[in-house]
Amino acid sequence: MAARDDVPWVPVPERLDRRLRLGPFPSGRDAAKFVAAAAVGAVVSLAVQPWAGLPIVALGAVVALWRPDGEGWDDRAVAVVRWMWRRSTRRSSMTPGTTRPGVGSRRTVLLPDGRAAAIVRTAGVPLTFLPPADVARQFDLTRELLRSAEGSLILVATSAPIHARAISPGELPVPDEERPARDGYRELVELLARRRSVRRVYVGVVQTTPGTEGRLRLEGAVGLLRERLAELGLRSERLVDRTLDDVARRLGWAPQDRGT
Repeated sequence: MAARDDVPWVPVPERLDRRLRLGPFPSGRDAAKFVAAAAVGAVVSLAVQPWAGLPIVALGAVVALWRPDGEGWDDRAVAVVRWMWRRSTRRSSMTPGTTRPGVGSRRTVLLPDGRAAAIVRTAGVPLTFLPPADVARQFDLTRELLRSAEGSLILVATSAPIHARAISPGELPVPDEERPARDGYRELVELLARRRSVRRVYVGVVQTTPGTEGRLRLEGAVGLLRERLAELGLRSERLVDRTLDDVARRLGWAPQDRGT
């Protein structure tokens, strides 16, 4: 349609990120993949049988020409491998460290019936966007965690507000022209944190047998629990001192004394 002189119009430029095709191939890179596959197939045909290299050439043609949803099979495979690598690295980095509370820290509370109890704080696992295989694995690991628990195990999931101060920009000196931007960003963070919360999961482990042997078995049960949580990709923290008492009351326990 010809443009009218009395109507303003703006021509739309060509896309700058569009890949250039090379014959039947979506890009020069895909053409190079096919050439490499054809070369490997030719070498195999000369070394083995004339027909032995045909599957390699056919596979190279499929990888170079067939791009479902605009992404090649090799690119998808590389993305999956990188995702699995990041996932394994994140899981290993979330494994609880070897640091322990100080010597004077109190790690158990004494319940009214005379038994001791320990509490571990952890988080939740988002399952909505996980592949079905990962969801099934999380289910199996959770089942093993419950089966390995000895004695009483109390699980409470709740939420806690996000403290905006922890994620707000600090009070570092900035130029006067940048101060409105910093104040606006701080206000935005406070508004977002006001409407958000974080998952808090508390797991209480109760002593099964009285005496020193029961305390030792309690410590072993807590260590096994934290190992199972680490397999789920969760970082756990054992509560001590005043935090332990506060959470114990939230779980419905009335601590009798300071415990150990």
